[in-house]
Amino acid sequence: MVMQTFRVLLENVPEHCDTYRAIVNEMTERVNTAPVRITYREQEENGYLLFYFQSWCESEYDAQTIEWARAFVALTLAEWVIQVKEPKIMEEMAADLLAAEQMETEWAEIFPYIQRMCQEVELDGRELLTATTRKANVYRNVFTYLEWERTINVLGFVRFRLQDHWNELFELVETGIDEYLEDKQYQEFVELLRYFIAVQETKQEVVHVVPSVDKPFHLYDKKGDRLWLEQLDTVLNMDEQKCRDEDYLVSALVTLAPESIVLHMASEKPGLAQTIRSIFDSRLVTCHSCSLCLSERRVLDGNNPSKL
Repeated sequence: MVMQTFRVLLENVPEHCDTYRAIVNEMTERVNTAPVRITYREQEENGYLLFYFQSWCESEYDAQTIEWARAFVALTLAEWVIQVKEPKIMEEMAADLLAAEQMETEWAEIFPYIQRMCQEVELDGRELLTATTRKANVYRNVFTYLEWERTINVLGFVRFRLQDHWNELFELVETGIDEYLEDKQYQEFVELLRYFIAVQETKQEVVHVVPSVDKPFHLYDKKGDRLWLEQLDTVLNMDEQKCRDEDYLVSALVTLAPESIVLHMASEKPGLAQTIRSIFDSRLVTCHSCSLCLSERRVLDGNNPSKL
C-alpha cells in the first residue's frame, strides 16, 4: 500500500485556522474520494499550525486516483484563499486607492461596486475573472506546486506565487471605484438638471416621445405636429459625436421644457423610462395602449413625417 503525504503550514491565527479546518471537514463530507482515503491531523510547528494530510488507496493507484489527494488539498486551499485572503487583500487595495484620493469616508458606498465587479462576466467587451474562475486559477497554481513540493507554506505561496491573481483583483477594485465615481458624477448631474428644470419656464404643454427609424426618437407636440430641433440634431449627427440615445432625448426634453412627457412603447425601453423619470419625475407618463403603441407599425419613418 503506497501512502501519500502533504503538509500545509498556516499562520497560527485562530480565525484563519478555524476556517481552513471547516473547509477541510466540509470537503471531506461532500467529496467522495473512494477508493482513496484521505485523513489529516494537526500540530503546532514553529509558530505555524501544520495540517498533515495522509492518503492511501484500497487498491493499486491508477492514472486518476494517484492525483486525488493532491487535488483534494489544492481544492481546500483554493477555497480558503477565496474566503479568507481575497476579501482582506481586496480591502487593503481599496483602502490604499481611496486614501490616495481622500475618499476613505465613502468606503461603505464604494464596496458594493467592487463586490459587483468581482461577480461580473464582461466589461467593455473584455472577459473578467468571476469568483469561480479566480478560484480555479488558484487551484491550478496549488495543484502544480504540489506536484514537486509536498510541503506548502501558505503565507509565502499567497504572497509570491499568486501575483497574477492579485493583479487581476487590483484591476477589479480599480474598475469598481471608477464605476462608483461615474455613478456619483451622474447623480450630481441629474440633481443639477432637476433643479434647472424646476425653475425653468414651461415651453410645451406636452411632448410625445416616439421611437423612429432614422433617429433615436421623434418628438411631437400636443397637436401631433413634429417638433424639430435642428441645432441639436446637427450636433448629434456629426461623425465624431458619439451620443447615446438617452443623451439625445434628455437634451431635447430639457430644451423643449415640457409640462408633461408621454413616452410611447415604453415597455420596450424600461431603462429609458427610468432615466427620464429620474430627471423629470412626475412629468413622465408612459403609454402602452394607444393606437400607435398597439399597431404593427412599431416605429415612425422620419423620411415621411406625419402627424402623431
